[in-house]
Formats: sequence, structure tokens, C-alpha cells
Amino acid sequence: MFRLPCMVFGKLYHYNACFLKPFHIRFNFSTQEDNTKFLCKYLKISESKAQYLQMKHPIIKKLDSDQIKDLADTLYDLGFQRNILLNEPSLCSILPITLKYRFNVLKECGVHNISTQHLVSYLTLVKQKTIGTLKQSGIIPHLLNIENRLASYMTQWPSSLTTLVYGNVNDFTLHSLRIKIIQRYLELMLDLSPDEFKRGLHTYPTIRHRPLQSINETLTILQSEILMPIPKLKSNLYLVHADPENLKNILYNFRSIGGIDMKEIIRMHPKLALIKYQTLLEIRKIFEEYGISKEAQIKCFQIYTLSPATIKDRLEKAKSIPEFNAFYGHPRFLKMIHYNKTALKRLMKLYSNNKKCLSLNILSGSSAHYETFEKAPGDRLGKGKDLVFCITKSLGTSFNTSNVRSLIKRHPFWINIPLIQVKYVYEQLSANFSANDIYENCPILLYPWNKIRETINLLDKKLIKNPNLQHYEQIDLTLLSKSQKLSLVLYLLEKKHYFTGNGVWSEEKKKNIVDFSPNSNVVDNISVI
Repeated sequence: MFRLPCMVFGKLYHYNACFLKPFHIRFNFSTQEDNTKFLCKYLKISESKAQYLQMKHPIIKKLDSDQIKDLADTLYDLGFQRNILLNEPSLCSILPITLKYRFNVLKECGVHNISTQHLVSYLTLVKQKTIGTLKQSGIIPHLLNIENRLASYMTQWPSSLTTLVYGNVNDFTLHSLRIKIIQRYLELMLDLSPDEFKRGLHTYPTIRHRPLQSINETLTILQSEILMPIPKLKSNLYLVHADPENLKNILYNFRSIGGIDMKEIIRMHPKLALIKYQTLLEIRKIFEEYGISKEAQIKCFQIYTLSPATIKDRLEKAKSIPEFNAFYGHPRFLKMIHYNKTALKRLMKLYSNNKKCLSLNILSGSSAHYETFEKAPGDRLGKGKDLVFCITKSLGTSFNTSNVRSLIKRHPFWINIPLIQVKYVYEQLSANFSANDIYENCPILLYPWNKIRETINLLDKKLIKNPNLQHYEQIDLTLLSKSQKLSLVLYLLEKKHYFTGNGVWSEEKKKNIVDFSPNSNVVDNISVI
């Protein structure tokens, strides 16, 4: 089949190099000058003071505008002044969500007058100092029954269960006591065995530092509103540390994807419960910007687990790769974006093996399906669904898929032609022929453009002679409609092949190569199969 020119294959390697970098990692390259402006704006300080902070605490230089704003806003929501960062710059090295959780954990444990110093030294207070030591130092009230206080945040906690600790509770750390309460709570709620809890804690260690109220509220939402089955909760224990406020925003504000309720989607794809609400909104906006249909989103809910920057970058690159662009608008197109690195690797490998009839399922489907195609002799499109879709999409919504299929199937080699060639031929023909003209002569899309163009040029110059007419009189082509003209082109393309369909193959030693560079439409080199 038709080979890509070297320059296009080179592009594939260029894109592959791009995809070698993990897309979920986002680096912020704010200049020092921009960073200084952000600090002045959000902390209400002078430029010289901002520069002094940057010199004394280099971590601040790495923060961009959004990060500085989120940090200042989070501290303000917790009851601190925004300029508290001037006194405790080390807070800049802690994520805003972590600060929020630390504050709530200390509050649940009865710590009075929580300061920024408590937030910075959180791990020392919680994991190293015993409850007795904390009471002696006045951080926790001396008479506080901390075990009952922590248990009170669990609304389903049985009133008959009054104690979990045998011995003096003051000898425990806050961390060890909290772990015991979380374990007992999950045993009650999810029928979690000690071994399952231990494995879950090892796999998802951040559960240790989630506020008990958040864990309780999250499980209530998952079980009462989303109706997540207990076996699924046990097998996806990371759901325990989902942020309940974020979860509410997803359910009540984001609501649905492609008309399907988010509750149903989260039951099918639990990971979406952990995606930030704002991130989901950004991704939805990107899909609207790039014209990605709701049907395509329904076919690949997992796409929402990627970052907006990654999705946008991959969609942009897909426009530049002809094989990917041919599927743009396909209901399963987002699978190719989600499994982009795999699809690109397969594309290059198949081209190196001289296989060009690629379907979307081959590029982004299961490994077993791909390996079967790779090892199979010959080169064909399988069932040809993607080819029919490509043609129907090009023709427009007024043409029926089944009708297009019945027309294109008349050609014996309809599933042996690469999609990018069919798409390219349509683009060239559509410059001078209507969609209806092309539809009535659908098989012409399977032929190499250089042969079609050459025949059309001959007809335009009226150089075709009818051997049945005396003196080889020329045919009056002005009487033909454009549809009839395409029919005549098809007739001439197949005439010397005795209408066997072999006209789709090039007779020369070189085959059609399409140059997809911006400055060229076609490269007329031809090479043999």
C-alpha cells in the first residue's frame, strides 16, 4: 500500500520523542521577575521585600501565580493573615491541601490555638510526641478524653463501643490512636479485615493523615449517594481519602458527561472521584474548543484522568499526524488520545513492517488484537468500519453510513486501501466536485490521486478519443455533468485492467506518496507494493 514520505516518517519520530516525557508532570518556569510581582500582589509587600524572601528561601522562586494565590487563600480560609508567609516562609514548601488537612487533624485532636508553627512541625507533634507529653506542654487540654473526641467524628460509630485502647491512652501518639480508630471504623463500614487494612495503608499511606470527619463524610457520599458497592470500595481503598467537598462539586455542579450521571460514571470508573472539580471543568472546556463530541467522551471516560495540558497537547499533535487526524471526530477517537504513546509506537512499527491499512482499533485497542494484525499476512482494514466512517464524515451528515458502505463494498479491494489516502483523495476531489458527485462515484476514493488527476486533466483537455467513432473524433465533454465526468474517470481507470479492480494499484515501480508538509500538496513519487 501507499508509503509515507521520509519527511512524514521523520515527523513520527519527532513526535515520539515528545511523548517520551511523562505528560502528567507539569513544570512551572516562572521568571524571577514574574515571581516577584506575584509576591507583591498577593502578600501586599514591597518589591525589595519580595526579592529578599526569594534569596532567603529559594523554594519561593519556583511558585507561579496560581500556587502563591492558592497558598495565601488557603491560609486565610484557615484563619491566618495572608502575610503570615512572611513570618513562616517554610509554609511555601507545603501544598495548600496538605495544610488544610493538617489543620483539621490537629483541630480534631483538640489542639487549641493552632499556629503556623504547629502546621510546620505537624509530623513531630502527631507521630513522635505522646498524648501525655502534648497534654503536659498544654498543646492538648489535660482533661480531654481524646479517644471519645476522635470517635465522635464518625457518625456511624456504635455508642456501645466506648474504648479501643487497652492501657494508658497517654502513652500513645496521636498518629497511632488515629490509625486504630480508622481501622475499626473501616472494619465496621466495609467489613475490612486487619490484613486488608494493613495492605491498604501500605498502598495508600496518605489515609493516615486524612481528617476523620473527611473520611466519614466521603464514605457516606460514596455509599449513600453514589451507591458504590462495598466490594468495589474495598478493592479501590484510595477512595477513602477522596476530598468530600470536591466530590460534592463533581456530583452537584459538574453533574454529567455526555448526558450520563456522574454517580453512574464514578461507579464504573472510581478514579474520577479523585479528580479535582476545576480540572474536570478545564477538560470539558478543551473538548468544546476542539469540537470533541459527547459521544466520544462517553466512549472514553478515562480521558478525564489525564491533565488538561496533556490532553490539549495530544489533541494538537493529533492534527499534525495524518493517521490520527483521519480519525478526528470518530466516536472512539479519544481512546487514541488516552493511549497516545502506545498508538504512536504501534504506528511506527507497522509502517516499518509495510502495513498501512490501519484502523483505530489496531492503534489503540487491545494488545492481543494488535498482535494478531501485526502477524497476519497481507495488509487490510479488517471489517472496514473506520473506512466507511471516514468517507461518511467527509461527505457530511446528509449521507447514510449503510448506503456508503454498500457503494464502497462494490470494489473488490475496498478494505486494502489506507484511510489517509482515501481522506486525501476526497479533499482533492472536493475542491471541484460536490459531495453528491463523489458519493455517486464512491469507489473513486480508493484510487491513487496521481492517476485520478492525470485522467481528469486529459478529460479537461478533451484528449480522450473514442475508437468506435470514425476518424477518432473527440467526445464532447461539455454535455457531461460532474458526476458523469467522475464516472467516466472511473471507467478509464479500470478499462485497461478489464474492470477487475486492479486500477487501485500503481503500475509503475513507485507508488503514490502524499507530502503532508504545509508548503506542498502532493509528491508524485511512486513505488511498487
